[in-house]
Amino acid sequence: MNSLMNPKLLPVYLLFVWQFQLFAEATASESVILWSTVSPSGTYALARPKTISTSSDSDKGAANSKPATELSIVNLQTKEPVLDFSGFGATDFVPLDPIDASSTHWFCAWAPQEDHLLVVNALDPLTCLQADLPDGHISNVGSTLVAAATRIANGPTTRKPSYSARPAHLSIIDVHFISSRECYVTVNIDFSSGSDARRVDLYFQINASGNSLVFERSEPYPNPNQPLGASILASRQVERLYQTLRGVLNEEDRQLLTMQQQSWLGGREFLDNYEDRVAFVQMRVAELRQRLKEALQKKSAE
Repeated sequence: MNSLMNPKLLPVYLLFVWQFQLFAEATASESVILWSTVSPSGTYALARPKTISTSSDSDKGAANSKPATELSIVNLQTKEPVLDFSGFGATDFVPLDPIDASSTHWFCAWAPQEDHLLVVNALDPLTCLQADLPDGHISNVGSTLVAAATRIANGPTTRKPSYSARPAHLSIIDVHFISSRECYVTVNIDFSSGSDARRVDLYFQINASGNSLVFERSEPYPNPNQPLGASILASRQVERLYQTLRGVLNEEDRQLLTMQQQSWLGGREFLDNYEDRVAFVQMRVAELRQRLKEALQKKSAE
């Protein structure tokens, strides 16, 4: 058989390729980018379909033993999905508001190298996921989180009200990667939805010993009523806002923001008094919030 294409068929072939490319571009664009989940370099973000799947679509997915995809990690440069999630509703991440953490039930925490991602349900820790982008694997780590928090809640140092025999209610306040292989999760432990709530930082290793998440240790949550603790918590807030804003900006503005942040960090180091640091950091928080709000509004309008 002649391996060369018949010249008469070349126009037909080129037309087919062009139509296929248009179809691929249209398919990739048929999603809504959740910009508040963007990675710090602006490479990845979570996306959901523009239209909610109908029951017939779900039935087709079930018939093919492949559930319909409701969420994806998308490469923003290539517009291609990297990993698909199933089992999510189309509105689970809507709205995601990093400006007002109290209104955010779902949020993401990226590792510095953007090779790992924790998808967090603040009100239902059992449903939390960990994504390993290099291996193309997603695992549910909720049971590990809950087991570690429950272990701390039931420990001898935890003050439990004598009148309540109910298990503690757990919620996640914050997640932050220290490195690509270690993160901490701030958990709120509440025995009676009253004044008995307690927060603790739980540290985990990522993909250690073949597991997706391994509990390492717990540390006391910084005391917001003390200058040192308030300074630590304010710095955590700055870091989260800064990382999210970096991902939303274009490359030129991202580089400018990085230089501004480095200059700001240098100024903070000159302050020896923690109360002065808190005031200094709070000013930066307000500035980053406003800039992030404007950037997200711009992205939504595009």
